[in-house]
Amino acid sequence: MTPLPFDDIDGEFRARLREIATTTRSTVDNSTVTFRTARIECEYTPRVIKRLAMGQLVAIPNVQALGTNNSYSLYEIADVYPMHYSMLTLDKSQPAAIRNEFMDLIQKEWEKGSKSTWIEIVAAPISYVMKTGDDGVTFERKGMAPLTGSPVKLLSKDSIQQLICFSPPKGDVNDYSLGYLLGFTDNSIPFSLNIESLIHYMGGVFAYTGSGKSNLTAVVIRKALRAIPDLKVVIFDVSAEYGIHILDVLNELPSRILFTDSFKDSKNLPAEYFKRHATPESLAGREKEFYPKISNLFRDGKVEFLQSHLAGEEDVARFSTYEGLIEVLSNTLNDRYGAVQQKIVVPQVVETIKKFLRENKFELEARFSPKTKELLERIQPLLSDLGTNSSLKKTFDSLATVVDSIPETPEEEEGYTWGLMADEILSLSKDSPRVFVVNLPEAEDARLETANVINEVFRKRKRSFTLSPRVLFVIDEAQEFIPQVPRKEDGTDQSSRAVERLLRHGRKYHLNCWISTQRVAHLNTNALQQLHSYFVSTMPRPYDRQLISDTFAIDDAFMERTLAFQNGDWLLTSFKATATQNIPVFFHAENNEDVLDAYLK
Repeated sequence: MTPLPFDDIDGEFRARLREIATTTRSTVDNSTVTFRTARIECEYTPRVIKRLAMGQLVAIPNVQALGTNNSYSLYEIADVYPMHYSMLTLDKSQPAAIRNEFMDLIQKEWEKGSKSTWIEIVAAPISYVMKTGDDGVTFERKGMAPLTGSPVKLLSKDSIQQLICFSPPKGDVNDYSLGYLLGFTDNSIPFSLNIESLIHYMGGVFAYTGSGKSNLTAVVIRKALRAIPDLKVVIFDVSAEYGIHILDVLNELPSRILFTDSFKDSKNLPAEYFKRHATPESLAGREKEFYPKISNLFRDGKVEFLQSHLAGEEDVARFSTYEGLIEVLSNTLNDRYGAVQQKIVVPQVVETIKKFLRENKFELEARFSPKTKELLERIQPLLSDLGTNSSLKKTFDSLATVVDSIPETPEEEEGYTWGLMADEILSLSKDSPRVFVVNLPEAEDARLETANVINEVFRKRKRSFTLSPRVLFVIDEAQEFIPQVPRKEDGTDQSSRAVERLLRHGRKYHLNCWISTQRVAHLNTNALQQLHSYFVSTMPRPYDRQLISDTFAIDDAFMERTLAFQNGDWLLTSFKATATQNIPVFFHAENNEDVLDAYLK
C-alpha cells in the first residue's frame, strides 16, 4: 500500500494561504537580500495546535496545479501561534475590567475552540515542488509561485522522511542517524544522512558556548568511523575535550593521543591525563571511573609526547628547501642596487633548479640533501663571469658549505615525531592509528603545528598517487586558526593558509575538514564559502546570525527560531548530505554523554 502523502490530522487540519509577505534588508556587505514568507491561516482546534511545530513541511498548490491539482510548492514552518479575534482590538486604552473580561473569554475558548480563533502559521519556501500521482510522490528543485487562497496541506511523516532523510543502501539506519527530527511530539523520525558525503564535502558547526558543538562533533566522528572503513580522523584539540569525549573510541580503535607538554614522569598518569581535559558537567565527579579506562591508553602505548617547534623554525626550514632558494634568488632581482650582470644570470639559475627538480622528481618543498651537490655543479658555470664580491656567488658558496655538511644518512630523531605522525596518518597498515587527538594548549603553537601537519600530509599525499586512506581534520575553535584578518607574528597567517588550502583543494585528495566555532563573524570568509554542510544552534549576537543567513542562504525566519533552541537542538542546511539539496532541517542530536555514561558502567 502506497503511503499517503499528506496528514490531515483526522480531518481537523484545514488551512489556506492568506498572503506571501516580502521582507528586504541590508546584508553585512551592504547589499540587499529579499526573503518571502507564506502567511497561512489554519482552523484552530486544541489537537491541531499541539501537533504543529517548527520544522514541519506544508504543501501549497502552485500555478502548475491549475486543472490538475497535483503540483505543490513546499514550505517549511518557521513559527506557529494561536490567534483570537478579540486579541486584535484589545489594547490598554480600554478599561481594565473590560480587558479582563475579554481575556477570560479568550482563555475559555482555547480549551474548546470557536469561530473567533485560528492558528497563524509562518512558513518559508525551500524551493522544491512536490508532484503527486498514481506511483506516489516526486520532488523537484524548482521555485514555483503558490496560489493565494488555496488550501494548504500538511505533509505526512512518510513524505518528510522521503524528502529529507538519507536511506542507507545497507546497514542499520541508526549508524547514519545523528538524532531525530524536531516538530513531532513522538520523536519518531530518525534523522539519517549520508555520512560519507557529509565528511567528503566539508562541514562546519556554529553555535554559542555551551550549545553542544563538541558533543555534536563527537557524535559525527563516531558515526563516520563506523560508516567509512578507511577513514582516519585527526583532531586538533585546543580546548582539551576529545581525549575524554571519545575515550571509548580511543580504546576500541588503534589511536594516538599526543601531548606537547610532557607528564610522562608523573606517578599517577591517569590522574594527570584527566586533569588536563575538560570533562562534561554530567560526568565531572566520576574521576575514579575514568582512571581504569585511561590507564588502558598508557598500557597500549597510545599516549605519546611531542616537542613543539620553536618560533621561527618554520621560516628556517623553508630556507633549507629549493623553494626557499628560489625565493632568495627572486629577492636578488628586486634589489635596486644589485649588479645588472647578476640579475641577468638569476633567471638561468632558477630554470636550472626547476629542471633539476623535474629530473629527480623532487617537490619544491624538498629539503637540501647530498644530492644537491649535483645541482651546484650545474650552477657553478653560470656564475663564472661574476666578480668574487658578487652576492649571488657568495650565496652559492655558502650553500655548498652547508650541503657538504649534510650526512649521507639523516640522523633519526628520538621518540615520537611530527614526521612520524604524518606517516601514520597516511599509512595503509591495518594496525596504524585511525584516530589522532593532538592536545595543543597554547594557541600560537596550535596554529603552527596544525599548519605544519596539514602541509606535510598534503605533500606526502600528492607524492603517493593514492586516495586512501581518507583523512578528516577536525579544527576545533576555528576562530583561532582561520581569523578574518590573519597575522604572521601570531601564526594565524600560516594556519589560515593551510586550512583554507585544505578546504579548497583537499576534497580531490580525500583530505577533508570539519570546523567548529562560536564566533563565525571573525572567520575567514573564503574558507567559510568552501563548506557544503552547516550546523547552526543558538547564536545570541544578531551580527553572527545575519552573517550565517547571508553566507549560507538560510532564511531569517529559520535563523531567529534558533534563539529558542534547547541544548542539542540544531538547524542543518546541507548541499550534499541530506536526501535532497539545501533544505533547512531542524533536529535534536544524540547525546554523546549518554554513550560515555554507558561506557563507564
